[in-house]
Amino acid sequence: MSKTVREIAELYTSYFKGKGHTIVPSSSLIPKGDPTLLFTTAGMVQFKPLFTGAVELPYTRAASVQKCVRTTDLEVVGKTERHCTFFEMLGNFSFGDYFKKEAIEYALDFSLNHLHIPKEKIWVTIYLDDDEAKKIWMEAGIPEERIVRLGKKDNFWGPAGDSGACGPCSELYLDRGPEKGGPNCGNNPDCKPGCDCDRYLEYWNLVFNQFNQTVSGELLPLKQTGIDTGSGLERVAMLLQEVDSVYDTDELKSIIRKIEELSGKTYDESTKQSFRVITDHSRSVFFSLGDGIYPDRTGRGYVIRRLIRRASLFARKLGIHEPFLYKLIATLRDLYSVRYPELKDKAKDIESILKKEEELFLHTLEVGLEELESLLSQLKSNGQTLVTGKEGFRLYSTYGFPREMTKELVEDRGFGFDDLGFEAELEKDRDLSRASWKGKKVQYLTGLSASAELKTEFLGYTATKSPAKVIYLFVDGKSVSEANQGSDAVVVLDKTPFYAEGGGQIGDWGYFKKEGFQFQVQDTQKENETFLHLGIILKGKISVGETIEAEIDTTRRQNLANHHSGTHLLNGALRRILGTHVAQKGSIVSSDYLRFDFSHPKALSEEEIISIEKDVNEAVNAKIPVKTEVLDIDTAKQSGALSMFDEKYGSSVRVISMGDKSKEFCGGTHVSNTKEIGYFAIIKEGSPGAGNRRVEAICGDSVIEYFLSQFQTLAAKIETHNLSAKETFGDLKEFGIVSPVPAPEDLQSLFVKQGNAAVEHLRKLREDLETELEEKSGSLFKAKKKKEQLSFQMNPELVDGLLKKAHSFSKGKVVTEVFEAVDAKALKDLADSLKAKEPEILCLFGTRDGDVSTLVFMCNKVLNERGIHCGDLLKETLVMLDGKGGGRPDMAQGGGKKPESLGAALEFALDLSKKKLG
Repeated sequence: MSKTVREIAELYTSYFKGKGHTIVPSSSLIPKGDPTLLFTTAGMVQFKPLFTGAVELPYTRAASVQKCVRTTDLEVVGKTERHCTFFEMLGNFSFGDYFKKEAIEYALDFSLNHLHIPKEKIWVTIYLDDDEAKKIWMEAGIPEERIVRLGKKDNFWGPAGDSGACGPCSELYLDRGPEKGGPNCGNNPDCKPGCDCDRYLEYWNLVFNQFNQTVSGELLPLKQTGIDTGSGLERVAMLLQEVDSVYDTDELKSIIRKIEELSGKTYDESTKQSFRVITDHSRSVFFSLGDGIYPDRTGRGYVIRRLIRRASLFARKLGIHEPFLYKLIATLRDLYSVRYPELKDKAKDIESILKKEEELFLHTLEVGLEELESLLSQLKSNGQTLVTGKEGFRLYSTYGFPREMTKELVEDRGFGFDDLGFEAELEKDRDLSRASWKGKKVQYLTGLSASAELKTEFLGYTATKSPAKVIYLFVDGKSVSEANQGSDAVVVLDKTPFYAEGGGQIGDWGYFKKEGFQFQVQDTQKENETFLHLGIILKGKISVGETIEAEIDTTRRQNLANHHSGTHLLNGALRRILGTHVAQKGSIVSSDYLRFDFSHPKALSEEEIISIEKDVNEAVNAKIPVKTEVLDIDTAKQSGALSMFDEKYGSSVRVISMGDKSKEFCGGTHVSNTKEIGYFAIIKEGSPGAGNRRVEAICGDSVIEYFLSQFQTLAAKIETHNLSAKETFGDLKEFGIVSPVPAPEDLQSLFVKQGNAAVEHLRKLREDLETELEEKSGSLFKAKKKKEQLSFQMNPELVDGLLKKAHSFSKGKVVTEVFEAVDAKALKDLADSLKAKEPEILCLFGTRDGDVSTLVFMCNKVLNERGIHCGDLLKETLVMLDGKGGGRPDMAQGGGKKPESLGAALEFALDLSKKKLG
């Protein structure tokens, strides 16, 4: 019965190809056109429009091996035998073709004759009233005593996200024998599928799609019935290879062997949690980076960053104190490039990105863990059991510990964690402006004058790290000779690679290090010729006169250089296209975006924006060397270099030239060749004041992420309003895209093929889609919105539908729902109707209208007495939407951005509620 993972996958696709199925490649981990999902979580996600009839069917039968990521049970990964964040899903699908009979017969035939599972070991479950499925199973040879009826929780599936195809299901189980039963099971005849013990293990789920669930919870008949199946590849391998854990299957075991080789440790009972976490998380990160999901502060990127940091933490338990995960990429490439050949060419880039991200975290991990250990020891000695929000936020802001990671660490040690207090600290931090640092700049230099001995030599044009001598220290605005761990300090060096904020470019971040000492530079400012490094001492102490190693954050510096050079090209393009009257009035160059203010009497037309964007991208694509010269001021002016009219310059100036595209006075950091900028896209145009205009733009990989987000939002609108994208928008082959709305992999491919030209094509495509969508569905939007506003308060069908799908817990019920373009009053009216009918219910409602998200949380006082506080719950949830709001224990309302994250935000709120009502 034993087969390798690869053999099982090949058997599966070969079998269903022989049954007339089109073998469809795995889709991206970024769900196409479904902003309710952070990741692709099931094989059917890419087929959702085919089930609902929203698009023309390219085939009626399909099968796939789909890569998936789920992080709902992240904290237990490594502790159990089967939990993973990354897994592969085998699936066969029918869209109006075959239904229950064939699906059941295929599953049984494949199990018996290809996987060679003994028939007497197979049990099945069916939905409570699905007599049709029972009859088919019995006719196929499964006796009635091995068919178990289960309820909606177990045997009614879907949809994936807030809406889509769903229906009753039937599952196949393998009987692993009474020895796998729980303490009360053994040979107990009442032990059967549905029991919590490990005797019966589900390995295949057959979903009989009959309904389309709308975002309001209404079940409508599908235009055609369908079959959606899912079988976890790793789980099937575990059963066939007769091992107790998915981590003991052949592919995962080979990763574990590599970790043993690299770490010098043995995989055994004492180390297995660390080995399993590293094995699992390395796969999730490998595949996510391969699909263009990069570590970030929010959304999918935040999840990936958290996985990397969690794996680093567990690597440390194996005695590994250096970047490590990236060393597994070659092994992962060799394992998975057979099924996913595109990963072969991406492996080197993935390795590079992962190594940099590990280095970023390892700068502070060890010191942060020491800080946490000290904190917990102090709490224990004081008889305290709670880590406050302030203490947790310090670990986050100073040492880069994600909130969830800190929570997991302290709870493992028996301490509680103040989630609400953490959120309050996060909100305070958001409200602090960087100006507060700048306002203290002069205070820090009290008693010091502009003099030769205070001049800092800047090395950052050619160096990213350098030894340097500490010449002044400031703590609390006062000059000191020594500063200790935990101090917020300002350090002045004799020389530095850190760029101090100026010319619109913000200051560098990074670290100062020497044996037993580490300082995190959180900003770099400048007063006269003195560079101020503002930050916190993470470890040890430092004294004036000592020598340290200063090293900047190179990834951030590269992003700053991309955006600064992009700003120069933008200035040149504006003058060429709008006229030489254009004069720079101000700019901001950050690592995330650029902002440029200039003189111009009117708003830019769409044609002008396209022309400017095209001009810059042509310059990027031309691979122009960036030339730097230091000239005397008169020579520089005569050369035609542009300068800010109100800027003060010395007798000599630095001039940056990019061929005939740009020539400007500038002291900032830049790329060495325009090609390094990657891509350029304008994301906003407006006015900061009379007679001036403002352009915001992005460079590099941010451009790809931006268009992905734009098209996902469009696709969601199309699907939400049941518009046929194929009929609405026609064929888009002229853009090199076959699907009606481009998937993430389509966009990635387009950028690879067309480079910078893809920006212009995608902008035009997006505008065409938006225009046609508005024309074809504008009246539909208005009619639907009006109807919903009028019918929410007294709509018994809607109320009953929501009550039926409410989540039931021991102390109450919770209903979550996302609505399109509904005002907050209508949501409150609906919640009042629900509360009147079910006093013990918590309503978690969200609505999106354009770029705006709104949340309304309501409950009766009976739930307040059980620990629910709507205002507190709302504040925690709004962090996912970059929003603000608040309210009373029984009612709260707030607003934010990120409409694509509304579904995920409500899922987060549901998880928080479950902890109170569970």
